[in-house]
Amino acid sequence: TETETAEAGGIVGLAGFNEIEIGVTLSAVEKSEPLPFIELDPPTIQMNFCVNDGPLVGREGKFVTSRQLRDRLYKEGKTNISIQVEDTSSSAAFRVSARGAMQIAVLVEQMRREGFEVLVSRPTVINKTDEHGNVLEPMEDLWVEAPDDCLGAIMQNLSNRKGQITNMTHHNLGVTVEALIPTRGLIGFETDLVNLTSGQGVMSHLFNSYAPLSGEIQTRISGTLVSTDSGEATAFALSNLESRGKLFIGAGEAVYEGMIVGENPRNEDLPVNPTKAKQLSNVRSQGEGKGIQLAPPIQFSLERAIEYIANDEYVEATPKSLRLRKRILDSNERRKQTKASGK
Repeated sequence: TETETAEAGGIVGLAGFNEIEIGVTLSAVEKSEPLPFIELDPPTIQMNFCVNDGPLVGREGKFVTSRQLRDRLYKEGKTNISIQVEDTSSSAAFRVSARGAMQIAVLVEQMRREGFEVLVSRPTVINKTDEHGNVLEPMEDLWVEAPDDCLGAIMQNLSNRKGQITNMTHHNLGVTVEALIPTRGLIGFETDLVNLTSGQGVMSHLFNSYAPLSGEIQTRISGTLVSTDSGEATAFALSNLESRGKLFIGAGEAVYEGMIVGENPRNEDLPVNPTKAKQLSNVRSQGEGKGIQLAPPIQFSLERAIEYIANDEYVEATPKSLRLRKRILDSNERRKQTKASGK
């Protein structure tokens, strides 16, 4: 219904304007004072959204180009004011800053359901430099509620993540732990909390301030099993790989060179071939023809996958699949870059 007046609390639609963003003040006179914008907590982490350049691109999604990806991200930035989107030096990559890994994971999940294919990097913390040249990192106030018998494991985990316990309260439902922890120490903590407390732990966190760097935090101590071939994973090959580590894929799934197919207990990447088939012969041996029993593969949620990957890896998110892969798919190119970096 058209109207010329509206009162506080009313919901109205405006016509005749090209674009109106959140926080803009509309007035009838030119010299009126704009309303102050609500101050938001600054973004503390950032991630790169990249165009999917893998061999399976376009099989499951409808939107795969850099223009479609850029338009979708900037559209999100207009309605979700806590997210900031920037172009990078590469036309196929965009930097997204937000308040936490979960906030970006929600955006990726929305884009998957809309038909997008996208590569997402591991979250990195946004640091600042003070007037003396010292590097400062964001700190968070953390609250954890858990059963009493899980307290020791939680305290050890927080200590490894450079958390400082500020208060502890025992009550009928267990214990509440308050801590001051670096934002980068929170990456992956929620998954650890669920595992340590068998799903009974609850956590919440709030931005506190910027403080000097707390030191190195080691997140993932294991390596990966990286595919050296492209094709379809076979049960014969996967049964041989089970002794090398935990698998992320099952028989019959499409794989490609550079894709991460499992976890290596040792802190190194192990090249494997999950597409190898059993060689046929004209001699039947005892035991041939038996069905191969494989352990169920580990299924990652989107947020868990983003927290799991290392700095040289991507999560490939499509409407139907979540895959982990190396940034550089070719093994020879990865080896050259490793030598060039001196690692």
